Amino acid sequence: MSCLSRRLSRRLPGRPSRRLFSRPSRRSGRTQRRRFTRHPALVAKNVATLAICVLWWTPLALAQHDGGDGRGAPRPPAGNGVLNIQVRHATTPNQAAGLSIALYALAPDGSPGLANGQTDAQGRFSFEGISTDPEIVYLIGASYRDIPFGQRVTFAPDATTARAEIEISDPTDRLAGVEVEELRARIDWRGDRVVVRETLRIINPGDRVILLSGDDRSRAITSRQLGPAAQDFSPGLRSISGGLGFEYGRVRFWGPLYPGEQRIDYQYSLPIEAPGLTLPVEMREALGRVVIVAGTPGIEVAGPELVASSQVLSESGQPLSAWTRSGLRGAQRLDVALTFPELRRDPGLITIPRADIWLELDDTRLTATVELDIEIPPGSPVAGTPGAPLFHVSLPIGAAMSGATPQAEALGLVPTADAGFDVIGPIDPGTTSLGYSYQLPARPEGIGLELRFPRNVETLNVMIADTGLALDSRRLHRRRPFRSGTRNYLHREAYNVSPEEVLDLELVPLRAAGMPRPAAMGLTIAAAAGGAVFLAMPLFGGSRRQRDVAAKGEPIGAEREALYEAIRDLDHDFETGKLEAVDHRTMRKDLRERAISLLRKERAPATDSASPQAIATASEVQIAPASRESSASRAAASSPGGTQPAAGGYCTACGAQVESKWRFCSRCGGPLEQAPEAGG
Repeated sequence: MSCLSRRLSRRLPGRPSRRLFSRPSRRSGRTQRRRFTRHPALVAKNVATLAICVLWWTPLALAQHDGGDGRGAPRPPAGNGVLNIQVRHATTPNQAAGLSIALYALAPDGSPGLANGQTDAQGRFSFEGISTDPEIVYLIGASYRDIPFGQRVTFAPDATTARAEIEISDPTDRLAGVEVEELRARIDWRGDRVVVRETLRIINPGDRVILLSGDDRSRAITSRQLGPAAQDFSPGLRSISGGLGFEYGRVRFWGPLYPGEQRIDYQYSLPIEAPGLTLPVEMREALGRVVIVAGTPGIEVAGPELVASSQVLSESGQPLSAWTRSGLRGAQRLDVALTFPELRRDPGLITIPRADIWLELDDTRLTATVELDIEIPPGSPVAGTPGAPLFHVSLPIGAAMSGATPQAEALGLVPTADAGFDVIGPIDPGTTSLGYSYQLPARPEGIGLELRFPRNVETLNVMIADTGLALDSRRLHRRRPFRSGTRNYLHREAYNVSPEEVLDLELVPLRAAGMPRPAAMGLTIAAAAGGAVFLAMPLFGGSRRQRDVAAKGEPIGAEREALYEAIRDLDHDFETGKLEAVDHRTMRKDLRERAISLLRKERAPATDSASPQAIATASEVQIAPASRESSASRAAASSPGGTQPAAGGYCTACGAQVESKWRFCSRCGGPLEQAPEAGG
């Protein structure tokens, strides 16, 4: 488990999500890519520290790959690249032999990969068969005397080899010249408590790593007094948890402290027992500067010599108010007064107009990514308490939380015993996104999923990565599948889902019965082609019943609508790569000609005044991809002025006969353009 995973698991069990969030646009129905978690800019900024953080857990990585099944640690992306590592000891070269080497690959989308090895007698090791993508960042490190030494490397464009040198050295316990330049504290409001995230910026002017014994409590590189009220302490992303401890209200850091600048971060919570709260700032060492950041809008900060400064940006780019003051002497205390805005305690103000769920199923697990749009009416923020949360989010039985977006974490998520979580707030007025992900064990024969929501959901979209699945749901209805990037997605939708409802969804791989995947795909294509051919059979003479129906003058609209649906399905199979272009073109031409023929028969009384081109155009309007739109909207789309001419005594949107004095079609409801009156 990486330090990033450990940081997130303090709040929600499991690993952070790697996924990309997409959602259909409200305007166009197309998908729009949105990235969650990971924050590539933040990762790039702190990539060197992340390397150290990852390498601290090299023994765990080795255990996962050498002794385990490797499921918890995916391999780096494959390719034809070779990464050559050379480890050197500054004074004793033979100390570089037999060291554990870890390779951590970080792809542009945040997905990780892990590999390991051991240096030879000359301190060398090579990672072979890895990707040469220049956008992939490789973090390499060696563990020497339980101290991780790291390096960052990327492949140059068109290069197949890369090289990294890692310098190791023996640590020292001398603290000469070490300074704490800055303490930065971010305050986030969580109902009846605040979460304080502090970062210490420390300077080591020497050329050796400083490491003290954690057993000697009288010595520490730096010591910060939090006070007895501090709770829920946990190390942060840039901290080496083995060298950071919390005991009796005091934080101690004993290393390793690398040459140059290093940042140590951690977080804790303080209960709010009154409208305000005092945050004590006190360190054993002299402190160069203090910065207080209001992570929740509306928090007011005051204290001796504290002045408002320019805003700072959060990890997600949100501007936050900040206050600063010059340094403190060793053991000097600064009391920072925090004042919080007025709250509303009414959970009934919360609505969920939209929910998007993205599902991906493989042979072993189902990965679900959820985004809830939470709306709060204008006014002050809405918040609950741990005893009375705003609402509770339940996960399907057997699911395990994978992570949450930074914006969701700011809503005060508290894990619960059922693997779900409570939302405490505060939540600001307007629309706020609550994004999270979870995983569920799956069997090769498929999986059943039960979905629940904490509030009534006006619109629910469920998107399933199409890896050859059969779907079944009593509540969700089918929408047109779509393609995003290189993936095809099946789309299901529901409206007005109440909190009491349980939505069932069955996902069954088509190859579950032992059928090979190529055979399953072939069967799918054959079935689609067979259905189209069946619908096209009337091209070869039609059935006796069809001839009888035509002879008796019965409506043939149902057959025409079936042909339209067949054309739409044929187009989808072509868009998703299930049909070759030549087959799609031939079959579509046959179905279209048959549909036009049926349309002409329906309009028999008006054929003398209707041109074949007009009939073909009207047919194409009904075959258009926007199959779920009403006939009225199709009618408006086919005319620049939003009306349909009644030329020839028929409606060009649906083909029904109309009278010249009608303003609207009696069949589809579409507006009809009136012919100008003669004379005048």
